Amino acid sequence: MDKVARGTSGIMAFAFIHTADWQIGKAFAQFDAGVAAQLRAARLEVIDRMAEVAADAGVGHIVVAGDVFDSELIEDHALRQPLARMAAYPAVMWHLLPGNHDPMRGGGVWERLARLGFPANVQPLLSASAYRIEPNVVLLAAPLAAKQMTSDPTAWMDHATSEDGDLRIGVAHGAVRGFGSLGEAPVPIQATRRQSARLDYLALGDWHGTKEIAPGAWYSGTPESDSFADNGQGNVLLVSLDGPGATPRVAVIDTGHYRWLERRVALARLEDIEPVEREIGALGAEGRRHILRLALEGAIPADDAAGLDRKLAALKAQPLAMRIEDRRLRILASRPDRELLAETSLTAVADRLIARGAGADGEEARAATRALRLLLSFSAGAATPEAGA
Repeated sequence: MDKVARGTSGIMAFAFIHTADWQIGKAFAQFDAGVAAQLRAARLEVIDRMAEVAADAGVGHIVVAGDVFDSELIEDHALRQPLARMAAYPAVMWHLLPGNHDPMRGGGVWERLARLGFPANVQPLLSASAYRIEPNVVLLAAPLAAKQMTSDPTAWMDHATSEDGDLRIGVAHGAVRGFGSLGEAPVPIQATRRQSARLDYLALGDWHGTKEIAPGAWYSGTPESDSFADNGQGNVLLVSLDGPGATPRVAVIDTGHYRWLERRVALARLEDIEPVEREIGALGAEGRRHILRLALEGAIPADDAAGLDRKLAALKAQPLAMRIEDRRLRILASRPDRELLAETSLTAVADRLIARGAGADGEEARAATRALRLLLSFSAGAATPEAGA
């Protein structure tokens, strides 16, 4: 299929896929080795899904607005893997922009890639210049040469020339002024660049969510979610340009495999955890595609602590991974709890842990609360006839 077609008005139209922030090789060090390996693999597998999206839409160009790789220290094998994936789809031309994680500088990732050799359908955008990708389409690229910059790398686009009737697409990686410091790159980009540079579309990378931050200027977000931020991750954008000066038509397309969920629960009794249990249980086999962060706060009676631990252990077995944050959860020891502790000569220890859990902050309070839960569980076991059998 011809990837550049005439619109209804006779003006040449063009469509492409906008993506960014693949961060191939991301460590995911907060998870165990097995989970981290699955998450790294997903960042490669999404390349196949992006190619499928392009084929379904009948487009032949995928523009990656920076951070193809997570680090300059990535091994050659990991560099080759995404290239091999892209090479497997010769009907698609992949345009790769250096970002702040993989800047274009001496001895960096892109020099190593050049030595390894780029597939014929992979075009690195290594200089601040115009790349003609179709007879009437130019990409104005703003590759990063450092992890941080004080000047706007897109400023040159205001003075870039092109032929009459050309579609001008800007590609950049950084933080748009006025949008907030929600990305990772300390690189300023002017929010009005699309207008000042007469761009038909500005493809941005750095912020990992999907958002239009000015008319015709979009962050695509990462195509495979990588955090608990509720900002629309796991997408690519299908961008359709009906002609120079026309308003871009942008469709958000879900490409993510894993879902990152965050749930906050205020506990006053054991039953307060049940809505989360029902939600995760209802996912069934799909639960293995989810990563759950469960933030617990409030205060529960000590006789509910052991039951809570059992529920959390059962819940943890359902998603791919679950992280529990309970530093704001307090255990309330009742009179029967104290009597039970007295029988095991641990009352003074418990009192100190209760005081630490209630009066301290951060890791100290968290450790005290966990220790108290273990102490109460131990005491309950020691006081039963079966414990001494």
